[in-house]
Amino acid sequence: MSEITLRLSSPDGTETRTLSSEEASLICRPTTIELLRTIAREEPSSIRETARLVDRDVRQVHDNLWTLGGEGLVEFERDGRAHRPVVDYDEIELEIGL
Repeated sequence: MSEITLRLSSPDGTETRTLSSEEASLICRPTTIELLRTIAREEPSSIRETARLVDRDVRQVHDNLWTLGGEGLVEFERDGRAHRPVVDYDEIELEIGL
C-alpha cells in the first residue's frame, strides 16, 4: 500500500507524518479546509465564534475541531471556559504515493 504523507509548514519548521486514507480524507473535506483557513486568518477567540464565522452549528464545529485536535491539526488555548482554536502552521501538503 502506498503512503500518504502530511507536511505542516510554519516559520518554525516543518512537521511530517504518515496518514491513513481515512485521516487524509478528513483533511481534504471542504468543511475542514474552511475551518483551518478561518482559524488561521481570523484568529477566533472561541469555538462559538469559529462557528459563527463559518456559519455552521456550534455542536458540529465543536465536534470537527476536537477531531482535528486529535489529529494534531488544531490546538486549543484555554481562556476561562472558552477554548480558542489555534492553527500554528501556514501550509499543509499531502503527498500521495501511487
